[in-house]
Amino acid sequence: MYQSILQFIEKDIIEVEKIMGKILTGEKDADDLSQEVVTRLNSLACRWISEMYEKLDDTIRESVARKKKWNIEQRNEPKELLDIAGTLRFTRTGYEDKRTGKYIYLLDRILGIEGHQRITLGAAAKILEETVLTSYEKGGKAASPTDVASKQAVKELVHGTIIDFPEPEAEEKKKLRYLHIVADEDHVSAQFWNVKGDLQRNEKGNKINTIISKVIVVYEDLINESGEQSKNPRYRLVGKKTFSGVHKGEAENYRFWEKVRDYIEKTYDMDVLEKVYIAGDGGAWIKAGTEIIENSRFVLDKFHMMKYINTSVAHLLDSADDVKSEIWECVNGADRKGLKEVYQRILDVTEPGNKYREVESALGYLLNHWSGIKIRVEEPGGCWKCCAEGQVSHILSARMSSRPMGWSEWGCHQMSQLRAYHENGGKIIDLLRYQKEKKVQEQHRQEQEELIQELRRKQSGWDYAEQTRAVIPGLEQHSLKWLKALIEEGLGAFDKSILYSRGLI
Repeated sequence: MYQSILQFIEKDIIEVEKIMGKILTGEKDADDLSQEVVTRLNSLACRWISEMYEKLDDTIRESVARKKKWNIEQRNEPKELLDIAGTLRFTRTGYEDKRTGKYIYLLDRILGIEGHQRITLGAAAKILEETVLTSYEKGGKAASPTDVASKQAVKELVHGTIIDFPEPEAEEKKKLRYLHIVADEDHVSAQFWNVKGDLQRNEKGNKINTIISKVIVVYEDLINESGEQSKNPRYRLVGKKTFSGVHKGEAENYRFWEKVRDYIEKTYDMDVLEKVYIAGDGGAWIKAGTEIIENSRFVLDKFHMMKYINTSVAHLLDSADDVKSEIWECVNGADRKGLKEVYQRILDVTEPGNKYREVESALGYLLNHWSGIKIRVEEPGGCWKCCAEGQVSHILSARMSSRPMGWSEWGCHQMSQLRAYHENGGKIIDLLRYQKEKKVQEQHRQEQEELIQELRRKQSGWDYAEQTRAVIPGLEQHSLKWLKALIEEGLGAFDKSILYSRGLI
């Protein structure tokens, strides 16, 4: 096991000492020494880990318990894994299960490595952590100090990761009267939907290449961290929880909101929570949240109102500010009649054409969402500073649409979810470990069901006494020796909990 250490002592240290000598002659400097030491230590780490894996493989091969259940089929089968230390290269033994005839690498099962796996969980976590923030290319470079994962490998990792981490039930649920939600979307450029070349064109010949990624942010309060007197306020959301993804179609959108609902019910005391205010631009997918979340109310957010109001008066030149103030006075006073009168005066001085239609559209927008405007005025929890656009920019646009890049629909969905998971403070390594545990549990469940079906087929010809003994093993015994015997059938050389989690017992 210590050949790698001996090699380091006999060869690598000598090479490092040579660098020291060259520093004294001026041929090298301190940075050269540091780089040489780091490179050789990384190489030592890879050799040492690989050597320990091979030693473990030897131990498995010589195990008495192994010889009872598995026959050796092939020795010295090579395996490469990209690890946080670098690329691990080692050999292991292939076996045939005496009962099922299946081919298996017991070392891989003990280590928790899947047959097609080429990247360890640790390296995968580093790749994803960097990819979520920057790019596929930089994510590949973050895998280890010495080796790089290809952009294709990074893409497969992003596409294949299941972003599903259980939301824990709060030990003591928070008691709040009002809760706030902002919901908005980012328009992301599609390189393709599912496969390259599948983008269609509209009647004008333009490509239909916009993916809508949604973001929902739940929060409790909004505070100004720069102080009330600051001319440049900097706001922070308190108790923030982010949800994101493409969630295309009505059914998927409902499931999206159900995740939000489940989080709220697990985190807050629903007997105390009086109102949940959902702020947005009035899109159907946003208003759908009021159908799912108890005691929720839709509020038209100020940012989108401002966009339409500014468009309405842009052509009025010197009188634009005065008319805009009148519109805001009507909006903030929930004066529907007054709003119509102001807009009629604007239309009277607007020439027919595109601008006229823009003004009509703005008035229609405000009137269609009038209930969402009234809530801002009439309910104490409804009037809140708008932060939707900032959340979209920070969570989605900064990574996915602020620079020229194209996505597939699934890649966009996955990256949106990963960005939200990261924003919530989740650790990628925990996500990957949970995903792996679920997969192992699923394999156990399938194996158990197959065994039960086989027993039922065999059981059909037994008499009642035989059936009873089959259902309750060891019934005729007066102790639990039968259970101990079953456990001892596993690889006795290893911890039983590890063997169970790897599917060996």
